[in-house]
Amino acid sequence: MARLSVGMATAATLALLSSGLGMGSALPTKVAAADASIWNRLIAQPGSLSLSDAYPTVGQADTLIASGLPAGSNVAVLWQTVHGAWQVDGPTFIGAHYTYGVRVLTRAKTTPQGSLTLRFTIPSGYGGQHLLGVELPAGRLAAVTSATVIPSLKLAASRVPEGGFFEFTMRGVGYQPYFSQFPVTYDNRLTGNVTAVSTQGTAHFAVRAEGVGPHQIVIYNGTEGAPYLNIQQSPFAFMPTFSFPVTVLAATPRTVSDALPRLNAATGGKLVASPASGVVGASYTLIGHGLAPVHRYTLTWWTTKGSHVSGRGYGTLLRTMGTVTTTTQGTFRRVAKVPPDLGGPAHRITLTSDGKLVATTQFRIFPKLVAVTPNPAPEGSLVTITLLGGGWTYYDNIYSVDYDNGFVGFGCAFNSQGDLQIQLRATGRPGVHFIDLYPSIWKGRQTLPNPYLLPQLTYNRDHPGDWIPSFHLLLRVTPARPRRAG
Repeated sequence: MARLSVGMATAATLALLSSGLGMGSALPTKVAAADASIWNRLIAQPGSLSLSDAYPTVGQADTLIASGLPAGSNVAVLWQTVHGAWQVDGPTFIGAHYTYGVRVLTRAKTTPQGSLTLRFTIPSGYGGQHLLGVELPAGRLAAVTSATVIPSLKLAASRVPEGGFFEFTMRGVGYQPYFSQFPVTYDNRLTGNVTAVSTQGTAHFAVRAEGVGPHQIVIYNGTEGAPYLNIQQSPFAFMPTFSFPVTVLAATPRTVSDALPRLNAATGGKLVASPASGVVGASYTLIGHGLAPVHRYTLTWWTTKGSHVSGRGYGTLLRTMGTVTTTTQGTFRRVAKVPPDLGGPAHRITLTSDGKLVATTQFRIFPKLVAVTPNPAPEGSLVTITLLGGGWTYYDNIYSVDYDNGFVGFGCAFNSQGDLQIQLRATGRPGVHFIDLYPSIWKGRQTLPNPYLLPQLTYNRDHPGDWIPSFHLLLRVTPARPRRAG
């Protein structure tokens, strides 16, 4: 599967690989016709082409070995390129979307015997299967094969203070289903998911350092949404499973959350929101200019209300923000507070006069952590984590939750208009425990790989839609309260 001799490279196989639909892909892909057609333009009697290493990694040197080529001919070595992005349609998550191209790796000249041997470096980008061909000056291929690039993984430091993070870099994450998703476990507890769709095959992610002492972090292949525990018996036995022994050092951990970006002012011609983002309860300023002097206008906040699961659907809801009166210069300035409302896509703010639209701007709400109660919590008691500003689209309406690096479930903010109250039990020995809230994807049209519900450890650079923060909390568990007699 990793290596196609010219005898195996049938027209059907080449068409499958050049379209990106190999390896069980569940989504249609877009291919530039000129790029795709090159792989089918073989000469009448093509030569053979192979690699010295059938399963190289990104950045590795490999050797291309070809024979049966036209003698003494100048050739170009071609590599199939891939570019990826998450695709959404309004609030709906569609899935990973890839386009394909061709690049020249190097140029060379065949020997008088029609052979070619050269060293080249596996290009950065996605892993998985990539077509590799030798092109003649006339624009036809003298030989073609495929390279199967497998991922590599590096850990920045194996000893980290408790409450910190073990930081990883994964290169060569693939674009086909069985190459593109990697669940992470911590001491055999499922922690989260690793993807690299919009980061072109390179994933940066972190795992919380939890529990003083030695631990094992293992990264598996996981197309179906969970670790594939016997991949060595699958058709993809060449895919690696990564295991890292790590040590958590004694420290004084603390609750940490992602720093929020402060978006620049959003302009809408005669209406400006400054800044253009914030959290519930924060202040921002609406500025009007170029308006009629000493004239009264109405400000309106637009939002979405409803549910994805109630059966009643959802729609647009308008809330008046009151009126403003301009100065003799046709300006106004209004300080406003961010209302308790949904996060996700930016809200629209409109300025109207006598029911006619005059100007529009926008404001985006980011989620914020409000409380963890009770904390400390007696063992077995119910703990509530409250966030405001949760989203509503399929790709930002939920947070998935880890407890001591083990996935326990998720909470959705849409039906409650962004007010997200996650409830779970205080468990484990008395002492410090860790709760991590990660962005996730609720549902969508993509079938394989299955990215749904799992905490997305690569959310910071590879989440569909707009960026949203993660929250890393501490919970102090105390001994259970004694039961009263009788």
